[in-house]
Amino acid sequence: MYEFLFADINTGFAIALSIVAILGLLEGIGMLIGLSVMNIMDQFSPFELDVEIDTDISANGLTPLLGWLYLNKLPLLVWAVLFLTSFSISGYTFNFVVLGTFSATLPTFIAYIFAFTLAIFMTRLIGKPLAKILPKNESSAVSNHSFTGLVAKITIGTAKKNSPAEAVLVDQFNQKHYVLVAPDDSNDTFNQSEEVVLVEKTSNFWLAVKFTQ
Repeated sequence: MYEFLFADINTGFAIALSIVAILGLLEGIGMLIGLSVMNIMDQFSPFELDVEIDTDISANGLTPLLGWLYLNKLPLLVWAVLFLTSFSISGYTFNFVVLGTFSATLPTFIAYIFAFTLAIFMTRLIGKPLAKILPKNESSAVSNHSFTGLVAKITIGTAKKNSPAEAVLVDQFNQKHYVLVAPDDSNDTFNQSEEVVLVEKTSNFWLAVKFTQ
């Protein structure tokens, strides 16, 4: 069993488990000295997503995917441990079944593709209920309804009336937030890199007007 766990075909999966163990060790040590790795990771996380993705909205960029994976609902440390563990277990299981069935192994990249794909769905499946009992720490966050009047920059796509595009803004805590925005005026369009001012939050996106200095 030891030979199988650390075989060349399982190197990536062993590394993933090792990272999980290291993160757990660091969090345990941090708790003893009053420093939480979880909070540090959340503070510097680039995935401060504050938009609820609706299946009826066609949005470009990474926001829909990251929201679907519950990166905006779980502490980053918990999400990372969940994904890495799912990736490792999936890979080990795949190689174990293949080796036991065929007495041979498939090319390593096939196991990695299988494990990565399955890990994505396992993270989504387990993350959804887990987010209800382990909500993301928002001690320094602000409600996205307080973004009214803030300036955001269109990151990807072109925003039109009822056809939002992705934009990024920075709040008073210097944290980045990604939101969907659409023009308040039906005659306006917002292009990539254009700055806008958020004026009203709808159920699925923000209405905005062009920023003029």
